[in-house]
Amino acid sequence: MSRAPDEWLRWQPLWDAYFVLVGAAGLGAVLLAGGAAPARRTGAAALLLLLVAAHLALGRRLIRSGRGTPRALLYQLGVVLVFGGAVVLAAGSAFMLFALCAPAFMTVGPVAGAVAVLAMNLVWLGRVAAGDLIPGSGWPLGVAGATVAALSVVLGVWASQIIRQSTERAALIRELESTRAELGRLSYEAGRATEREEVADVVHDTLAQGLSSTVMLLQATGAALDTDPARARHYLRLAESTTRDNLADARALITARPLPQATSASLVEGLRRELDRLRDLHGIDATLTVDGAPDPTDTALNVDLLRHAQEALSNVRKHAGAHHVDVLLATDDDGVRLEVRDDGLGFTTDTTSSGHGLPLMRRRVRQAGGTLRVESAPGRGTHVRIKVPA
Repeated sequence: MSRAPDEWLRWQPLWDAYFVLVGAAGLGAVLLAGGAAPARRTGAAALLLLLVAAHLALGRRLIRSGRGTPRALLYQLGVVLVFGGAVVLAAGSAFMLFALCAPAFMTVGPVAGAVAVLAMNLVWLGRVAAGDLIPGSGWPLGVAGATVAALSVVLGVWASQIIRQSTERAALIRELESTRAELGRLSYEAGRATEREEVADVVHDTLAQGLSSTVMLLQATGAALDTDPARARHYLRLAESTTRDNLADARALITARPLPQATSASLVEGLRRELDRLRDLHGIDATLTVDGAPDPTDTALNVDLLRHAQEALSNVRKHAGAHHVDVLLATDDDGVRLEVRDDGLGFTTDTTSSGHGLPLMRRRVRQAGGTLRVESAPGRGTHVRIKVPA
């Protein structure tokens, strides 16, 4: 996107037109007025044309993008010399000062601009003092001219300060716009990262868990196919049921509908279903103790607790090598407590988990304002305690 010019530069085309108009008036004053030989008037006119052409070709560009540079200083020095030569050849060339003072400050700044304006004024003031500009005027007109020159410097310095403030303000606005754009980009990237994390969590909870169960069911089917066809058929039915649940989860995710588990009859039924699957598929003895269930209308809490239980039981199935699992669901005045205890291999709890499940459980419990404790040791099984406010 192209950057808008500074506000004061929007008026430059009008100033260029004014510069050309003053140059034309100066040419008329030089060529039509008397007081100098025709050759001198012709030379002065040529120098005035050179000033107009130099402004249109170079000066206006330096005002926009080269103010205060060495190139601008050389250009302004050339303007002073050419103007001085024109005034020396024909006093009427001093009319060009109406166009030259302001660009001097715009091109080289307040200090060098003031020096350039004073130099150009001294040239024509010398002609005034000599009585060449208006015969018989003498020193009174010189004093008036000196006053005008002083006012030109004061106004030029003031205008330069306004331009400087405008430029600084424009730079600040551009910096703020750039910062706002960067903040917008970072916010967008953070939103995408959060969305990816949420999708990863949901996929882990539903599709990944379901597919993992399906794979293990199919492996168990293959192992039992030759020796126990009835058990193999049972595993196939479980695999079909798990795959259908996975398909329903996938369709719900695509259409942004609530997941099927979110509309199940109760948390207790969901827990029993998970334990039956663990028992039937992996031969792990599992018991469920319920001492009060959370409000069945609190869908978010029930789904989160079911997810935590699924993750804990998945870890038992994958890593614990356990023979027995106890699951406790209890509700009291302080909230809801979910505990999963197994008699498996256990692990050292001070090691950092490299998986996705346990960090996900910790984050979700923390977001719910609850606590998660994992107690385990090699050879002593694992005890997961989750407590969340009801």
